[in-house]
Amino acid sequence: MSNKEHSAPVFTKKENATLAQCIEILDWYHKNGKNQLKTAKHFDSIYPNLKMKQPLVSAWVKDEPKWWEEWEHSYCDRGSTTKWACQTQHPEVTEMMELWVLKVMVEGILLTGEVLHQKWTKFADLAGVPQDERLNLSDG
Repeated sequence: MSNKEHSAPVFTKKENATLAQCIEILDWYHKNGKNQLKTAKHFDSIYPNLKMKQPLVSAWVKDEPKWWEEWEHSYCDRGSTTKWACQTQHPEVTEMMELWVLKVMVEGILLTGEVLHQKWTKFADLAGVPQDERLNLSDG
């Protein structure tokens, strides 16, 4: 195996882009010559879990007004990486989880449902989330 294979995090499944990622990619597309293939190649290395291909960029460009409207009406913090509009009652816990997950993925650490569950619980404790408001988490 090459050094590149050893240092890069391993992504085992395709994930959906967050709204923030979609907007970031569309913005880059417009600022860099409106080339869908170039955009897909550029972001495939940045977000390998999205498995970026030209047809996905094409679909986003086609539906661009919808994405920008969603972005403008989003009441979430612009720095968050939530998937559409806010989907959590505890954005502080979500933000902690997102930052932690990004860190461990870069370090190549394997994440299991049990580890994610335990970390969410720890972050909920730190944020002072009452027991009756906690998520009913699965191991999936």
